[in-house]
Amino acid sequence: MNPLERLDFYKESYTHSDNNIYHYIKKHPNSVTVNSIDTLAEQIHTSKAAIIRFSKKIGYSGFSEFKFELSRYIVSGERESENDNNLDIITSITSLYAGFIKQIHDVVSMEDIKTIAQMITDAHRVKIFGQNRTYTSAMQLRHRLAKIGYDAEAVRGTILLSQICDYLTPDDLIIFFTTRAKEKLYYDILSNAKKNGIKIIMISCQNTTLLKNSDFSVVLPSISRMSENSFLDDQALFFVFIEIILAEIAYIKS
Repeated sequence: MNPLERLDFYKESYTHSDNNIYHYIKKHPNSVTVNSIDTLAEQIHTSKAAIIRFSKKIGYSGFSEFKFELSRYIVSGERESENDNNLDIITSITSLYAGFIKQIHDVVSMEDIKTIAQMITDAHRVKIFGQNRTYTSAMQLRHRLAKIGYDAEAVRGTILLSQICDYLTPDDLIIFFTTRAKEKLYYDILSNAKKNGIKIIMISCQNTTLLKNSDFSVVLPSISRMSENSFLDDQALFFVFIEIILAEIAYIKS
């Protein structure tokens, strides 16, 4: 029995609190797989203890096991419920990523790439910011730039970035990687950076009003938002985009 079937199987035994959790999970299964139990409790307007009890009620040892099983089920493309034993999960996932990678060409021009590459090579100091998983992309760009002789610093934590903005100058550059682009989280930092004349590039998978506060922005295709049940991650597209930028920078350097 897969996790979503378990949700329905135990439905008759749910309390009022359980029903709230049940309806949220049925409507937003992907949210369960990508968020912490604290975030979920806040979104469902319940407690962590209630979510743990619910997970045990439907046959799991706790929330961690439920989250893992739900994640694995979503990644599998729900093959069990579709009875499609001939589906090759390797082909399925690689084909999806290949399709979205090809879409980068549709939303980004060579002029965009040249502009970003030139802004990086012209900058005195480069700070690359990411939170949670996007920090991995920030570190990837930092390491790849070092490979071709450019120094940069990957930064995470809004407090630290805010402090860094106090001493950066108009000759410096901040690159933001973001998938969710939470306005409240970044607005003050962007405003302060703009006030100090610091140049800003924002690389996102979501249109947001924050893009207006940057000097240059790119919105990449979002594989994680292709459907409600998608468990695939956008970082792979960021990594490919980084390689495109690196290729142009290497060309400028040569």
